[in-house]
Formats: sequence, C-alpha cells, structure tokens
Amino acid sequence: MFRLLSALQNIDTFRKNFKFICPMNDIAFVESICCFIDAMLYNNTKENMELLRSKSPDEQKLVYEAYFVVALMWTVGGCLADDKVVNYRNQFNSWLRSASKIKFPEGGLCFDYRFDEVSCQWVPWAQDLLPYQPAPDTIFTNIVVSTVDTVRLHFVADLHVRRRKPLLLVGSSGTGKTTIIKDYLRGLPDEILSTTVNLNSYTDSRTLQAIIENNIEKRTGHSYGPAGNKRIVFYIDDFNMPFVDKYETQAPLELLRQLVDYRSMFDRDRLDERKQVVDVQYMASMNPTAGSFNISARLQRHFTVIACFPPDAENIARIYGSILRHHLLPFDSAIQALEGSLVQATIDMFHTLRASPAFLPSAKKFHYIFSLRDLSFIFQGVLQSKAAMYTQVSGGTTKFVRLWMHEASRVVRDRLVDGADAKAFDEILAKTAKKFFPDEKPDALLQTPNVMTSFVSESGGNDRVYLPIRDMDQLKQVLDEKLEEYSQAYVEMPLVLFDDAMEHVARVCRIIDQPGGNALLVGVGGSGKQSLSRLAAFISKMEMFQIVVNQHYDRTAFKTDLQLLNKAAVRPGTPHAFLLTDQQIVDEGFLVFINDLLASGNIPELFTREELDTVLSSLRKQAKAANVADTREGLTQFFTDKLRRNLHVILCHSPVGEALRVRARKFPAIVSGTVMDQFHSWPRDALVHVALRFIRDLDLPSAELHSALAEHMASVHLSVDPANQRFYEVERRHNYTTPKSFLELIDFYKSFLVGKRLDIDKNIERLRRGLGTLEETRVKVEGLREDLREKMVKVDEQKAAVDLLIEQVAKASAVAEEESRIANEENERANEAAEEASSIQKKADEELSEALPAMERAREAVKCLTKPAIQELKALGKPPAECMEVTKAVLIMRGELKNTDWKASQKMMNDPGKFLDQVRAFDAENMTQETVALIEPIISQPFFNFEVMKGKSLAAAYLANWVVNIVAYNNIYRKVKPLMDAFAQATESRQKAEAALAVVQERVKELNERLAKLNAKMQDADEEKGRVLAEAEECQLKLDLAERLVNGLADENTRWTASVDQLENSKVTVIGDAMLASAFVSYVGAFTSPFRVSLIEVQLQQNKNA
Repeated sequence: MFRLLSALQNIDTFRKNFKFICPMNDIAFVESICCFIDAMLYNNTKENMELLRSKSPDEQKLVYEAYFVVALMWTVGGCLADDKVVNYRNQFNSWLRSASKIKFPEGGLCFDYRFDEVSCQWVPWAQDLLPYQPAPDTIFTNIVVSTVDTVRLHFVADLHVRRRKPLLLVGSSGTGKTTIIKDYLRGLPDEILSTTVNLNSYTDSRTLQAIIENNIEKRTGHSYGPAGNKRIVFYIDDFNMPFVDKYETQAPLELLRQLVDYRSMFDRDRLDERKQVVDVQYMASMNPTAGSFNISARLQRHFTVIACFPPDAENIARIYGSILRHHLLPFDSAIQALEGSLVQATIDMFHTLRASPAFLPSAKKFHYIFSLRDLSFIFQGVLQSKAAMYTQVSGGTTKFVRLWMHEASRVVRDRLVDGADAKAFDEILAKTAKKFFPDEKPDALLQTPNVMTSFVSESGGNDRVYLPIRDMDQLKQVLDEKLEEYSQAYVEMPLVLFDDAMEHVARVCRIIDQPGGNALLVGVGGSGKQSLSRLAAFISKMEMFQIVVNQHYDRTAFKTDLQLLNKAAVRPGTPHAFLLTDQQIVDEGFLVFINDLLASGNIPELFTREELDTVLSSLRKQAKAANVADTREGLTQFFTDKLRRNLHVILCHSPVGEALRVRARKFPAIVSGTVMDQFHSWPRDALVHVALRFIRDLDLPSAELHSALAEHMASVHLSVDPANQRFYEVERRHNYTTPKSFLELIDFYKSFLVGKRLDIDKNIERLRRGLGTLEETRVKVEGLREDLREKMVKVDEQKAAVDLLIEQVAKASAVAEEESRIANEENERANEAAEEASSIQKKADEELSEALPAMERAREAVKCLTKPAIQELKALGKPPAECMEVTKAVLIMRGELKNTDWKASQKMMNDPGKFLDQVRAFDAENMTQETVALIEPIISQPFFNFEVMKGKSLAAAYLANWVVNIVAYNNIYRKVKPLMDAFAQATESRQKAEAALAVVQERVKELNERLAKLNAKMQDADEEKGRVLAEAEECQLKLDLAERLVNGLADENTRWTASVDQLENSKVTVIGDAMLASAFVSYVGAFTSPFRVSLIEVQLQQNKNA
C-alpha cells in the first residue's frame, strides 16, 4: 500500500504517463479513494468481518491492501482515457501489477477482477454475469444484458449510493452510460427513489431547481426531502450540455454545486428563505466530445469520475447474441443457426464503417457517429420477425438474412447524405453478407426491392406482420387504397406515390410502429416529409397532432399543447404521432421539451407536481390492470412507458444551412433519440410520375404529349443541378433546386399555359367578331339610306309647327310686359313705405338698447337674492336706516305710497318666495311717472348703491341695485315710446302697399304662366325639330362612315381570316413555348448572365428534342 502511495506522490509524473478522460483534481482522487475504502468496509457483512478478524495479521493486511487497490483501480484507473494510439488501461494494469504486492490472476486486466472478501481471492467479474431472461412486453430500449461492464459499473454505482457520494460516468455517445445507470436505478430498493434529468443547451438554473422541487416536499422547518422520508437519486444525463455564459459558468451546474456543497438552495419567490435539501444524491453522465466538453472543477471535484468505453466485440456479441438467441427460440433450427453470424456480421459491418474515410463525421456529416445505439436499432427491427413467416419451406434463411440487411440499411443507409455514400454502404453491406453468409446466393440476397412493412399483409388481411413486399406494384396498390381511405376520412391529399415516396412511407411506419420510435426526416422543402408522415401515421392507426403557429405562439403555448398531447397519449385508445417541422420552431426553447421527450419519453418540467399527481391518478385503473404498484414511482414509470409506446415524434427538418447541425449539438437527443431518414433529391422517374400526376388534367392533343412533357420537365429540373455546382465553384454562392422548385415549375407552367391559351382564344374571338361586324355593316348600309329619307320628311313637318308657335308667343309676351310695368310701380311704392318703417324701427331699437343693460342688471340683482337672505333682512328688529330706505323704495314701486315703515316692509317680505317672484315679475315699462318721482330722491342718496349697501345687508344691496336699474330702464323706455307708436303706423302703411302689390303680382304671374306654357310648347316643338334633324344628320354620318368602313376594310376580311388560322395553329406550339418560358422563370433567374445563357441553350435544345 505504501509503495502505491509513494508512487502516487509524484502526481506530475503520473499525469505525464497517463491521460485522463477529463481534467482531474488531486483532492478529488483522495476523496474518491476514501469513499471506495469506506464503502467497502461499510458494505462488509457481520459474518465477513468476523471471518476477517479470525485471519492472521498478514491475511488481514492483504485484505485491507486489496481494498486500497480496488479503490485506486476505480478512481485513478477508472477515469483513464481511451486513446486510439495508446491503451492507457493496459499501461495502468502493468503499473498496478508491478507496484502492488497483490497477485492478480494471469490474463486480462486488473479491471476484469473483483476482490472476494470470503476467499480473499481475485475472481473475474464474468462469473457474476446473470442469464438473459427478459420480462414479457419489455420495451426494447429497456432491455439490458448482463456483461462485465454492466456488472462492475453496477458495483461502483452501488458503493457510491450506499455512501451517498456523487458519481459521474464520462464517455462518448453510444457507450451505454445512460442504459447502465438507468438499469441500476430500476433495481434500487423501495426506500430509494430515482429521477432522470436530461440537460441541454437551454436548461437554466430555474428549470433544474423546478425539477428538483417537484421531486421533494417540505418535511419540518426549512428541511425538504423526498416523500415518505425516503432517499432519492437524481440521474443527470448530458451533464456538460448547459450553455456557458459570458462569465464562463453554467448556471444549472452552479446551482447543483451549491446543493452539493451546502445541501441547500434559496426559494426563488422568497429569497430570504433557504431550503435545506436532505436525502438527495446525484449521479451524472456526459459526453466529453459534446457541449462544453468539461464542467467546472469546483463541481467535478465532488464526483468520482468513471470512464466508459464502447464495449468490445466480445461484449457486443454477448449482448446481442443473448437477445437474438432468446428471440429465435421458436424459429426453425436453420434460422437459429444464423444467430452468431448475424451478430458477427453486424459488428464487422460497423467496424468497417468506422474505419472508412467516407463515413467519418464532418460538418456536413455531423451525424455519422455509429455507436452501440445503432446496433440496437438494427436488432430491434430484426426482433419484429415472427417464426411462422420464416420457415425452411419458404426459404427462411434467405428471407431472414434479407430482413437483417433491410434493418441495417434502414439504420445506416437512410441517414446518409448523398448517393455516393449510399453506394459505398451498399458495397460494404454486400461484402459483409457474402462473407458471413456464404451459403446464401448473392443474387437472392441483393434482389430489389428489399422493403419490409407491417401493413402489407401476405394473406390480404389485417395481420400486421412485419414482412417483405413481393414487388413495388403490391406496395403501390396497398398505399393507393390507404391514401383513398385517408382522403375520405380527412381531406384529399394530392400525393404522387412513386417508388421513393412509397419507401419513405414504409420507413416512417417502421419507425413509429416501434415503442419509443421517433423519426427525424431530413429533406429540403417540398420533398414530401409532412404529407408522407401523415399517411404513415394514418396507416399505423395513429392520431396526428400538429401545432398551429401564429404571431402570438410562444413557449407557454407550446408547453400547453404538449400537456394536452401527453394526456391524450396515455388515455386508452389511439396512439399519437406528433409532427413538428423546423418552420414551426419559432423559439429554440421548444427543443428543450422535444429533447427531453426524445431522450427519455418524459418531460420533467412539463407538469407541476400537483398537475402530475392528477395525471397519475387518472392512470391508476390502467396501472392496476397491468400489475403496476400503486405508488407514485410506479405510476410515474407506467406513465413514461405509456408515453414511449403511444407517443411518437416525427421531426421534419431541412438540411440547408447550419440550423440542424447547431440544434443537434445543443440538443443531442435530436439525433440520438431518433431514427433518421434522409429525403434525397427526387430521381428522374419520380419527377416524371409527379409531373404526369399534376398535368394530367391539361387539355393536350394526345397522351403521348403528356408523357413527353413530363419527361421534358424532369430533364429541365435535373439539368439545373450541374449548373448549381458550377455556380458555387465560380461565384461561391449556393443555389438550391428542391422538389418544391419542381412543383412550382409545374404550377407556373399550368397557369401560364392556360393564360396564353386564353389570350389566343380571346384574339381569335376578337378577329371573328370583326369579320362578323364587317358583314353586318354591309347589310345595314341599305337600311340607313331608307331611314334617312323618312327622317327628312319629319324635319319639314316640324319646321312648320314651330313657326306657328313663335307667332302666338310674341302676342302673349306684349300683354305680359304691360302688366309687369304696372306691378313695378306698385312695388316701388311698397318699398318706400317699408324703408320708412325700417328707419323708425332702427331708431327705436337704438334708444331701447340703452335700457336693456339696465334691465339685465336688475335681473342679475334679483337672481342673487335668496330666500335665506330675504329672511335674514326681514328678521332684523332694528335695521339700519339705509336698509329701511331700500325697502321703502321697493314698497313705493309696488304702489304702497302711504305706509312705508319697517313693519310694512316686513309684511311685504313675510313670504320670501312669493316676494322674490313678485320682484322678478315687476312690470318696469308701465311704472307711473308719479312713482318714479317719489323714488328718485331716495335712490339719489349716496349710500343707495350695491357697494355701500352690501356692508349693511347683502339682500338690501341687491334690492338697491335692482331698484336703481329698474328706474333707469323706465326712464329710457318712456323716451322710446313715441318712436314705437310711429313705427306701428308706418308698418300699417307698408302692409296696405304690399297687399295692393300682391294683387298686381298675381295677375302678372298668371300672364307669365300662360306665356311660359306657350314658350315650353314652342321649345318642345323646336327640340323635336332639332332631334329629328340631329337623327337625320346622325343617320347621314353613319351612312357615310359605314360606306367608308366597308370600302376601307374590303381587304381586311382576307387578312383577318388568315390570322385566325395562324392563331389556331399556335394553340399547339404554345405548349412548348410556355414550357421554355416557365423553365426560365422557375430556374434561371437566380444565376448570373453567363449561366443564364448556358441554361437557356440547354433547355431550348431539350425543348426541341422533346
């Protein structure tokens, strides 16, 4: 042990000789070693400890040193990197064997052995392997075959769970990290719960905290932990994926570091409340070649780091050999004999793929990562076979090998980006089949098509058995029927089912028919991804779900839709397919949910704890029928399994640009959690089929012309691809020719051809109408001559009638003029009387206008008087003398000339309301001169004004103001009265003059009306004469024009007839002309001038050849 410690003291030398899978901290090594030793001591049973005490001191020392070696092996050696040049595990094995007194068995590495405390021997992990016995109806992704890697990593994980030490598995994609940990967590005792958290580039600390809080509850005080005083293990996958902010930190991981360091976190709503989190432990895994590559050393130091490597060929053979062997038990012996060859062929094929330069990852081929996950997809497809369909009588071995080749093609070939890679893979697959299945005829194995479906029944029924089709005609017949059923059930879908399209439907059906099957369809716009997905979902009897995006659609709305989709998917009934396109991803945050859904089948932050409890409660009856434990953990797993079975994501994405590659890097499950299907450019026969489908309703002279036109459209489309390549090489600019471009060409051609034909028909119709008009004009000329003679007779008659009426009008006009003169004289007299009356009225109005302001002031004074004010004045026992003078003046104005003392005044104001009404209604115009004479001495006193009196009494002040203004008004009114009388006399004289004038005017009116009638009659007659004369002139003009037209267009008949024949012939030539113009508009516009000229020449030649 001391030799090992001394060797480790020079850590720099150790680091120089060994390469770790991620940066390691010295103190982290020490903590992990102590954890291992502590856990192994703690893990010993009472019997083992008693046995150990009974051993000799040397034997005890050997046991303790073995503990240290195990700890050193898995802490220092366990995190060594896997280098293609140097095998650091081999080097560590040699170093450990030489530096330690421990005697490992010969053969293998030190990592292949465990120390047995009972026998004090190092025994191979292989003897702890469990036989493969899958549970019925187990989802393929949940199948785990016991291997040396799984057994020893279970051992490491178990030690860390027992001692509550965080554990981190680090390895590249497809090394089994997630599968191993999840398998271990499924086997935890009931008192330890587990939850999986998938991180991605958009995961923030709030999201992670919400997930943690959804799995814990308040206990006592500020303490929080799992329900039922249990423990919980949070497994955090893609540990290094969160975005690194400008401060070089990853916010969710900093929150996790706080939880590990201080076992607490702050409430986000009440920052002064600190939650103590207990009984929580963390496991994690990450890919060191993705995300931020490494995590913060401050967090990593708490974790024991274990490197995970892809299983070797022996372990791969054991894994898939066990699965396949168990599946083939009901099959014929000949099929069972293929088990070893199938597994070895798959391993060999993948080794060849990884070694081939054509299949190395690059920016364009970022998804060319072939891992254990892809092998699983192949064997998952093979396991869909049924024994009854692969018998020796029906050529079972050949069919079964072709099934394996089909699945390999679906997993590998369908993701390849171009035809060259696909051809290279076909060659690898053919060589592999020939190498491992020499007894099979190559022609039989490589026969095309090799398409497997579960919807094309061999017996014509609905058995849904995964079988090969006989030929493409059989597949087309079935798909045509399904498409017709879809159109009747939903809306008509204008699909053209050419061979490639049918194969894509079969591929999508294959993917979504499998539990947990999700598809990533990659293709440019218009390639049919969405339409074919809808048909595939319909064939698989799934309900299609698709979001509707508008300007207000955001992450909250998307989350709501996902909640509804999840609830619908777990209800008994129809499974669901969720179709999502890259155009609908208006917020990258959508992919946070999609990444979780693809990675684990569940979205932890989708529901709050209360909402999830409601969903789980609705599943209790189903769970009970499936013998699932009625616990929250059991129901949650049941919910997740149902989602994986009943909800399938179909993600459609364009390969154009960097979006897919960037998203795949930030959200790794987009690639790792799906089966990819590349939609390549349509082949020529597909283009021809599509063109024929859409131009079949065009009115063309023959069916042969339909075919020739479709062939030409395909040639035009394909001719642009080489030009695109040259254009990029010369101009460094991309121009993409997509199936959508081809569909736009067809649509434009159809509309353009129809438009040109309409123009031709309009021109023909116009010329024919012209020819008809010439003939009609010639016929009408004779009619015009006859009409002209008749109209000239009517003109003469009208002239005589008009002359007679002119004579009658002249006589009547003389009489009317005399009477008008008399009326004018009467009118002058009436005007003079009116002017006199107006002058008198104006003078009276001027005089009276001086009195009106005084009357208005009097009214204003009265308005200001109120009942309380009058009562206040009345209540005065000994009023001021000035107030008594005011009330005296009021009494005199009311006609009380004798009794004007204060008692009379109080009596006058006895009823304030009545008194105020009388004041307001006072007749200032008819006040007598005697009254005015009595009042004037009173109001002439210096105190008799508002300003002085308001100091005595406000009511008295307003009454004084009223009296003064009433008297002023009366004085002016008396001056104006004579003028008003004179105005009355003048008005009477004016009225008499106006009456006389009215009599004379009435007579004049009668004469004028009579004259007007005569004038109107004369005007009508004159107009009739003019009308007849105008008609005659118009008739003469028409006759002249018609004769000139007929004479001038005498030669046009021949020319127009020839033009009509020429236009009729152009109805045929316009078919090619419109095609040439449509090709230019659809494809040539994006290019520069030299490329345009070249393309036009090519298309013109193609047009001539067609």
